[in-house]
Amino acid sequence: MATNHSSKTVFLALAVNFFIAIVKTIISAITSSSAMFSEAIHSYVDSANQFILWFGIKQSKKVNKKVYPLGRGKEQYYWTLVVAVLIFTIGGLVSLDHGIEALSNPHELKNLYVSIIVLTLSIILESYVLYKAVKQLKQTNHENKSIIKLLKESTDGPLIAIVVEDFAATMGLLIALMGTLLSNFTGNSIYDAVSSILIGILLMVSGLFLGYEMKHLITGESISQNIKDKISKTITSNEKVVEVLSLKIVSIGTNSYLALVSVDYLDKLTDTEIVNLNVELRKEIQEINSSVKEIYFNPK
Repeated sequence: MATNHSSKTVFLALAVNFFIAIVKTIISAITSSSAMFSEAIHSYVDSANQFILWFGIKQSKKVNKKVYPLGRGKEQYYWTLVVAVLIFTIGGLVSLDHGIEALSNPHELKNLYVSIIVLTLSIILESYVLYKAVKQLKQTNHENKSIIKLLKESTDGPLIAIVVEDFAATMGLLIALMGTLLSNFTGNSIYDAVSSILIGILLMVSGLFLGYEMKHLITGESISQNIKDKISKTITSNEKVVEVLSLKIVSIGTNSYLALVSVDYLDKLTDTEIVNLNVELRKEIQEINSSVKEIYFNPK
């Protein structure tokens, strides 16, 4: 199941980021590098975020039909939104503030070659996690679409968060490496401070993007128009159906949709025949897209 794959990706990202965070903390203390400090904060925030994502996945699997008749799938989106807020505030604002402080009060940087080695190794590790996350994202859609398009169409909140986080992490590491190299070659710490500011801005933009995507999923984003058209065509092609008056499909969790269908049946159909027809239509709809889990017909 998608949620199981998402859990594995979350744990992989958590393990990698926590290891990198500890190493960055040690190196930032040795070198006095603002960029490395920002990257350490970034990795700690990512580690905390991935724990929150895991918690959200676990919560969404709990079943209580009396209180949550459609399941708790959307709870993942709430916790992913929390992650977006943390990326923006703790990750972005702290890094930005530290970079501005370092720019205002420049200080000597030491042993930058150690930072360069650590940043290079971190880029390799983060790139691997990003590759695994993007690969999983592409598995849900066989069409040749851009990563941005896939992120916008995905209903897997934790996976979206991992892709966004690790893209930001990889880009942040590249920025930090560039700033460290320039500071090392020129002996000017301003490049290190500027890279810390850029990392802060990158995290804030990432947090805003993730929050924007979660807003759509929390408020009930619909399935793609192409699939809606296929479902509508399948229903109307049945000879016992006069017309589809309304078709509303909204997300209720990872790869899970609720469909509300208003149908005008032939007048001659009995109640029993309508019930049997709905069972038949439900099977046909789920053959088109198995992620439409809940289907309710409203006869007119």
